[in-house]
Amino acid sequence: MTAMLDASTTAALVAVVEEYRAESGAGLLAVGHDRVLLERRCGRTVRWEALTQHAPSRPRQPSGDPQ
Repeated sequence: MTAMLDASTTAALVAVVEEYRAESGAGLLAVGHDRVLLERRCGRTVRWEALTQHAPSRPRQPSGDPQ
């Protein structure tokens, strides 16, 4: 959501999203590459590598076969 924004625009956008979340009581799922931003703003973070490291692998289907 903020990858191409400068720091001040990122801060303003995050503030608006956080204000909406707080006022509405909504949850927020944030996905991004800025780990520092995510860890500062989110109550819980999960790294993709941690999710996929122990996941069972699915056998590959031959090309053209429906799954």
